[in-house]
Amino acid sequence: MTEIQADAAPPTQEELRQVIHIIEDLTAVMSREVELLRAMRVRDFGELQDHKLGLVQSYEKHTENLRSNPAFVEAIDPLLREELTDVMERMHAVMSENEMAINAARTANQRVATAIVKAVEEQQSESAGYSNRGGSGKAAGKPPVSVQIDQHL
Repeated sequence: MTEIQADAAPPTQEELRQVIHIIEDLTAVMSREVELLRAMRVRDFGELQDHKLGLVQSYEKHTENLRSNPAFVEAIDPLLREELTDVMERMHAVMSENEMAINAARTANQRVATAIVKAVEEQQSESAGYSNRGGSGKAAGKPPVSVQIDQHL
């Protein structure tokens, strides 16, 4: 055990209540993120992600003392420990749901991108400027199609 860990005071009930509040807020943000993912409203993520990052950083800061004093968990008031356990279980459930929603959205996005690329390739083959023999293709005179695909989620 390091000096810092040995000298660190055990977290107070108020500090634990702050951690519980942060976990509840983080769980709510991740639930909202799941809703947005399911609605494919990825553009609405910016502000939500900033808020989520702030909560994660706050969680890390507030739980640093908890992680350095694992033995103190035994000394927590049983009701407070139960409340902390409950919010942690809810957060883990929402994290799993969030991961599934992210994977589903990513898969859907990839399917759409693949369909667009395929359609563009088909369009380009029909409107090619020259045939294999160097003559004008079927759709001579049609301008080529230019497409850019944004594939980030």
